[in-house]
Amino acid sequence: MAMALVQERAWKPSCCCSLLQQSRVHQSLQKGKKEENNKIQYCSSKEGKKFVRSGATRAQAEEKNVVKQRDEESSSSSRGWFYDKFVAENTMEAKLAKFKGDVAARGGYVGSWFQDSFKYTAWVEVHRKLTERDLQSLECQEACKLAKSGEAILLDCRESPEFVAEHAEGAFSAPLFRQIQGDDTKANLRRLGYALLTNFAGTERNPAFVQAAVTAVGGEKNKKSKLVIVYCAIGGTLDTFVERKGAKAKKFKDPERLFGRQSRSLKAAYELLEAGFTNVVHLKGGFNQWTHLQLPTATTTTAAQGSTAQG
Repeated sequence: MAMALVQERAWKPSCCCSLLQQSRVHQSLQKGKKEENNKIQYCSSKEGKKFVRSGATRAQAEEKNVVKQRDEESSSSSRGWFYDKFVAENTMEAKLAKFKGDVAARGGYVGSWFQDSFKYTAWVEVHRKLTERDLQSLECQEACKLAKSGEAILLDCRESPEFVAEHAEGAFSAPLFRQIQGDDTKANLRRLGYALLTNFAGTERNPAFVQAAVTAVGGEKNKKSKLVIVYCAIGGTLDTFVERKGAKAKKFKDPERLFGRQSRSLKAAYELLEAGFTNVVHLKGGFNQWTHLQLPTATTTTAAQGSTAQG
């Protein structure tokens, strides 16, 4: 009995020590977790990656970021009464968004009081579709070689007087525009509008453009096989950037080229693709670049009678 008491008394201190050590270890672990939690923590926000210090918990950090994001959105959406009333709707971004909405509402067409007599696809829509279809542009020298070898057809979409004066050798004429036809009220009003705003005669879309292009390639059966190179005076571009060439070549976004540079040849290429032509390319630089490179040209007096397909 005495031996049992001695053993019991001997065991109790060691048991207490063991419990005390376990308690200290537990406290140490809890303290370590708390210190770790108070260290730099990661959280996401609108701007990207951020780190939170000074012992803030993750929930507090997230709450601060939500409040900050809400404040930023409210400050960006409202810049004062004067801005919201007179400036916000007249910025370039606002006008562009409104125009896109109007074009989409009309199925890609620009609205007009003249309705069908002045109906045409908006350049924004033309640029979008040509970009999606990856319309290619050919250099003038390459286009000249293809035309001479008979592998391609040059299609001049300038007005008839321009084609008569001078055009690329062997080219066919298919004017995208023509002089305003008719003598009704709408036609006369359009002529008056051109006379007041410009110094040249008024034009309208040529309804025979596609048919002239079909005639140039030799009929409907060749619409999908013949390579058609369309050109106008300036060429235009679908690029929305300017490019610096040389050893340190680089591309820069051009705010004035949000939708490239529109031209008659690009619009003509769009009309041909919509009409079922599948092998259409665009002449880079247009007829101006063609003459600058001194490539062969002709006039209607020296060109063969069959090389024109007037619309």
